[in-house]
Amino acid sequence: MTSAARLIILGSSAGRASAHRAASSYLLDLGSHGVLIDCGDGATRNFLRAGFLPEWVEKIVITHTHADHVAGVPYFLQQRYLVGTDRPLTVHCPEDAIGPLKDVLDFSHLFAERMPFPLYFESLLAGRSLDCDGARVTPYPTTHLEGNSAWRENHGFLGNNECFAVRIEINGRVIVYSSDLGALADLDMIPLPIDWLLVETSHIALDELWPWVEERRVKRVILTHLSDDFDVAAVASARPGTKAEILLAEDGMTLDLRDGAVTRWTA
Repeated sequence: MTSAARLIILGSSAGRASAHRAASSYLLDLGSHGVLIDCGDGATRNFLRAGFLPEWVEKIVITHTHADHVAGVPYFLQQRYLVGTDRPLTVHCPEDAIGPLKDVLDFSHLFAERMPFPLYFESLLAGRSLDCDGARVTPYPTTHLEGNSAWRENHGFLGNNECFAVRIEINGRVIVYSSDLGALADLDMIPLPIDWLLVETSHIALDELWPWVEERRVKRVILTHLSDDFDVAAVASARPGTKAEILLAEDGMTLDLRDGAVTRWTA
C-alpha cells in the first residue's frame, strides 16, 4: 500500500470562469512526489495553498487543450524555474499538443534549454498506463472534441482532436476522472470496477448519469466542472436514482485514497 495517497481537487470550475473556483486541476499526492492532472487557471495558487512545493511534482497529465484545463501550465513551470529545482518533470499530453505547448513556453521565455531541470514531453496513448510509484494512471479517449474535426480540417488546422478520461488504480481502489465528455457513453470502454467517479457536469445529463452509476455499482460520485449557477436542487431530486454517495466538488476537497475520508479547507 502506498504510504500517502490522496486526490486533492485544486480546481473544480466549469469552462466559464468562476469567482469562487479555480479551473480544472487535480493533484495526486503519492507522498514522495505528486502528479498534476490538468492545470487550469488558478491551479498554482491552490497548489501552494495546499502546502506543496512546485518541484515536488514529477508528472503533469493534460487530458486535452481547452484553456480551462491547460492555461496554468506555463505559470506552474515558471515556479519550478524560479526555485531552481533540478528534479525532472514530464508533461504527458495528447500528441498534437506537444509542439504548441513548447511554442507557448518559448513565447513565455521558458525555454527548455534554459530550465534548471530536465523537461520531457510524452504523448498520451489510449490504454497505455503510466506507472507512478504505486499508482497506475491510464488514459482512455473521449469524443469531447470530435465536433471540431470538420472545422479544423476546413481551416487547415491539423490534429487528432484528442481528449482523454483517466483511470487511476491505487491501493486496490479505482478512481476515474472523466475530464470533459462528448457523451456519457465515452466512459463505457473504461474497465470495471470503478469505485469512485469524478465526473464533469457540463456536457452530460444527470438523469442519465444515475442509472449508469447504479448499473456499474460505483460507490462514490464526485460532481465537478461546476458552474456558479449549477442547480444543486437537481442533485437532491435525482438522489433516489442511485445508492452511490454523491459529493459536490470544492476547491481544496481532499479524498484519502486509503480510507476514503473526505476533508476540506477551512477559512
